[in-house]
Amino acid sequence: MTDYERLQQALDSMGALANPSEAQGVLIGMWIGGGPAEQSRWIDELAEDEDRSPVVPEELADLYRHFVEQLTGADNLGLDLVLPGEDASLKTQVEGLVDFAQGVLYGYAIENGPARRALSEEAREVFDDLGDIAQLDTESVKTENDAFDLHQIEEYLSSALLVMYLQLHPPVPESAGSQRLQ
Repeated sequence: MTDYERLQQALDSMGALANPSEAQGVLIGMWIGGGPAEQSRWIDELAEDEDRSPVVPEELADLYRHFVEQLTGADNLGLDLVLPGEDASLKTQVEGLVDFAQGVLYGYAIENGPARRALSEEAREVFDDLGDIAQLDTESVKTENDAFDLHQIEEYLSSALLVMYLQLHPPVPESAGSQRLQ
């Protein structure tokens, strides 16, 4: 069983309607839109059942922790996106990318992220690209050449979303933070 399938089972176990790609997209969008979002807030957004068990499936807790490590690590060059693997059909891979983009936009919206006009030109471009991806017609993707483009899109989003987060929520150097307290 792949990690993607394990994540899907974890989401199903808590009554979430999202697939792993969309769930990660919501998490990323929440962080970009509002800064660090608590794991419980993300899980509440995914879960349909208010009476569910308060125990978060370990696979989702791991996904959250890994994401936070990627954002806060000094040596990170991009995010590990949770998308269907190459063993899935091209259509399934594109559907995962569409769901991911929709999740990012949704997460950003629920956190009331800055208005588009307040974003840098680069950030606006990323949002435009996410909007285009979210509206892709999965039926129109038919050739293996499109698969290469799919990998390029994944690589682009991996770094662009990290850069966008850092633009909107720049890390405060420890020395600057301690100077403010004095």
